[in-house]
Amino acid sequence: MGLCPFHNEKSPSFSVNDENGFYHCFGCNESGNVFKFVMAMENISFPEAVRKVADSCGIAVPESNDPHARQRASLYDVNASAARYFRRCLLETPAGKPVLEYLANRGIGDEVAEEFTVGAASTSGEGLVKWFKREGIDMRAAVSVGLIGRSGERIYDRFRGRLMFPIRDGQGRVLGFGGRVIGDGDGPKYLNSPESDVYHKSRALYGLYEARKALRDADELLLVEGYLDVIALHQAGVGNVVATCGTALTPEQARSMRRHASEVVTIFDSDSAGMAAAARSFPIFIEAGIWSRAATLPEGEDPDSYVRGEGRDALRDKVRRAAPLAEAYAKHRVANAPPGTSGLAHAASEVAELLAKVEDPFEYDLLVSKAALWTEISEEELRRQSKRRRAAADRRTQSSAPEPYGVQAPVRPAGAAGSEELLACALLAGPDAVAGIDSETLLNSLENGVWKALVSDIIERAREGRSIDPTEIAEKLPGDYRSRVLERLLDETFTDAAIRSRVVADCILKIEERARRAHNRSLLVELRRREELGVADNAQDGLADLRPRKRPDA
Repeated sequence: MGLCPFHNEKSPSFSVNDENGFYHCFGCNESGNVFKFVMAMENISFPEAVRKVADSCGIAVPESNDPHARQRASLYDVNASAARYFRRCLLETPAGKPVLEYLANRGIGDEVAEEFTVGAASTSGEGLVKWFKREGIDMRAAVSVGLIGRSGERIYDRFRGRLMFPIRDGQGRVLGFGGRVIGDGDGPKYLNSPESDVYHKSRALYGLYEARKALRDADELLLVEGYLDVIALHQAGVGNVVATCGTALTPEQARSMRRHASEVVTIFDSDSAGMAAAARSFPIFIEAGIWSRAATLPEGEDPDSYVRGEGRDALRDKVRRAAPLAEAYAKHRVANAPPGTSGLAHAASEVAELLAKVEDPFEYDLLVSKAALWTEISEEELRRQSKRRRAAADRRTQSSAPEPYGVQAPVRPAGAAGSEELLACALLAGPDAVAGIDSETLLNSLENGVWKALVSDIIERAREGRSIDPTEIAEKLPGDYRSRVLERLLDETFTDAAIRSRVVADCILKIEERARRAHNRSLLVELRRREELGVADNAQDGLADLRPRKRPDA
């Protein structure tokens, strides 16, 4: 049992079952197998997760015949080739001189520049085109990732006269590029790669690959706005830092951060735009289950200039004393609310809506006190409003929850585990026991719709030789049913095959005995009804299925 990597918690609730190969968190109900875990932690696709797990185990994975997978691999190759070109252009051509001078003026040393593979794009408009031709790169792929532009029959470099920042994923693959104009170059100050099959701005975090070592020892992640902010802090010895890629913070980026740290500290510019950006990020962090704080820099400073001027220790002190981001959010909402009491009430309502989503009680108390201070609404009223919204959200969740296996079920399984629940768990832990079961008799004896559907599914899969993945099957159950099943599979009850076999046999005996008694009671009731109505003794219509059942050992 350990702390869950998928949500912020202080008491361990994350457990792993080695025998059945799955994990489950009893706090946030996240569960899955090793591939789902790697997909979530690394933000990669299923085939990529399979390859990564196989590589770590020394297992060769056959090359995929999927044309889409091959196309994605070719796009990564194109970007990797471009990164080599931009690096070479920086160090070996005249076009790199003004970029090197700019880096020197910003205090960026050669070592950190090499680590982040920063480069330069020439001003000629055809340097990368010529490079790709020599490298044998498919120009259609280069156009699709936005490195090459096309105008009629003419093709040209899309990035010209710029400082180039490769944007990599957690595995080090180049997804795309950000380019800062140098001197009097054409176009916007920053130009980013367009969306492609491998680059999605809403998911990418600049510096994540370079931060991986620092994040192994840090429980917090620093979020800044610019590429150079990341590089400057990294050079100063603050490695647990990332930036968004030219966009406002997105839910996908916040979820990615949660997989690497339980807390985020924003260090945005101290101007009004930076403060507004920090405030707007608070609801996104709340949705992702991340505790967030905001470090405030002196006016006119950004992370890059501050760490160069004041040093690493001063920046770390700012981070240590960072205030809860809720405070910045409440200030921002109140400052931008319509005038008058109605505007203040509207801001307080929005704050209460967010408070309803905070799970940790200590964080909730702190946020309530900060919100009350800035909205001028009492803590008692904010608590009342947030609890009312949480109750309404819970009701909506319950009413919209899918019916498990197409059958209706109570929201929560009542009482201690009965024979049907134990049987379902035992079969899920060891489907080998299915071989000795009279499935028709058993399924006719089961009463609970959920457990009956679950047992039926396991039996059908086992008889057909299909895979029985506990987490895949449990996903069909509503939250509380799923938690009870996975909790039982995670303890030591069903790890021994002999114990599982005895549990299955005992449960089947109890279930079929209960069904026999219920059947005979129904027969007795029907016979008494007929007697009271004066139905003739030889009138046996409808009683063919109500003959008394005897115990199997009678």
